Amino acid sequence: MIYIEQPPFLPWLGFCEALIACTSVALYDDVQFTQGGWQNRNRIKTANGPAWVTIPVARATGQLIHDTRIADGFDVASMVKTLRLAYGRSPYAEEAFQVIEPPLSAGHRWLADLNTDLVTQIALALGSRASLLLTSGMSSTAAEGKTERLAHICAAAGERELWAGSGTRQYLDAAALAEHKITVSWNEFTDRHPRYSQAWPKQGFEPGLSVIDAACAIGWAGVSAMLRAGLSTYRPTEEAR
Repeated sequence: MIYIEQPPFLPWLGFCEALIACTSVALYDDVQFTQGGWQNRNRIKTANGPAWVTIPVARATGQLIHDTRIADGFDVASMVKTLRLAYGRSPYAEEAFQVIEPPLSAGHRWLADLNTDLVTQIALALGSRASLLLTSGMSSTAAEGKTERLAHICAAAGERELWAGSGTRQYLDAAALAEHKITVSWNEFTDRHPRYSQAWPKQGFEPGLSVIDAACAIGWAGVSAMLRAGLSTYRPTEEAR
């Protein structure tokens, strides 16, 4: 089973579940960069409520994600300070930062490189065995049309089942993919988002945050166990990989 998504920055739990559920995760890095999307920003929880953390990028009309350069003014220390102010008192903060700080501080100049590094380290921390792939490295994905492109990505990865987020129902043509012998399994993660002991509890639980929120609260092993438990209920006939 394969999951295909544009490479996210500090991804949310739904993406992290795919790292556990799937045998392949393809980072769709040769499509257009979306301003205001999830490729260079995500949400955390702070003393003042949910807030964005953003990687500034040098923008150009029509640029692809893998051609998107991190802006020269990106202040890594400032971002790390923001994250530590938000989560420094959380029980597993140091364990969480040991995973994300090295990629953030590695000096990456290209957004896709940074996100791939982050996803790789997060996958290792979660005990994922999924193969991480970049669509820009798949010579067989140059077909025209979104459906054909997805089918080629699946074929290049050797996969016949696509794990698709519920938000793609409006435009993902499952019938057309079936013609390419690709089956679609829908992931209704938003409706079953797990709850955990979140920072700043007086604010109430806030779903949909970066995985760093959960990792600081319950540790990487805790996040992995929580996601695997959810999968065993949602797809009881399959073991999380």
